[in-house]
Amino acid sequence: MSLTPASAGTAAAPADSWSVMRTRIALALVLLYALASGAAWLKLAASAAGRAAPDEISTYERRFQEVRAALPARGVVGYLGRTDSAGLTPAEREAASLRDFKHYLLAQYALAPVVLIESTEPDFVVGNFDSGKAPSAPPGFRLERDFGNGLVLFRRSP
Repeated sequence: MSLTPASAGTAAAPADSWSVMRTRIALALVLLYALASGAAWLKLAASAAGRAAPDEISTYERRFQEVRAALPARGVVGYLGRTDSAGLTPAEREAASLRDFKHYLLAQYALAPVVLIESTEPDFVVGNFDSGKAPSAPPGFRLERDFGNGLVLFRRSP
C-alpha cells in the first residue's frame, strides 16, 4: 500500500499540532513569568520609595517654608550664618567655611525668588545657625521670629 500525498499530509498533521501547542504553552509560560517578575519589581520599588530617607535639599526646603512665608514675595534679604572659627585648626576652618557656603546656597535655593546677600543692609536678615546656638540680633535689628533649630528672622529696628 502506498501513501498518497493527501494521506501523508494527514499523518503529519498531529505532529504539527503538537509542536504548535508546545510553542503556545512555552510562550504563555514566558509571558506569565514576565508579568510575575514585573509585579515583583514594582512591589520592591514601591516599598523602597516609601522608606527612602529625604534628601538634604528637600529637608532644607521644608525647614525654610515658614521663613519663606514671613518674607516679601521678591526682593533682597540679608543672610547671616557663619560658624565661629576661633580655636579651630586650619583644616577645621576650611571645612566649616565650605559647610557655611553650602548652607548659604541651600538657603538661597529654598527662599528663591528672594535673593540672599551676606549682609545686614536689607531690612530683613535671615539667620541660619547651628541648632542649639542662641543667636543674638545684629546691631540695629530685633528678633522678628525664631523658627527653631537655629533658624531666625531679624528685622531692622525702627
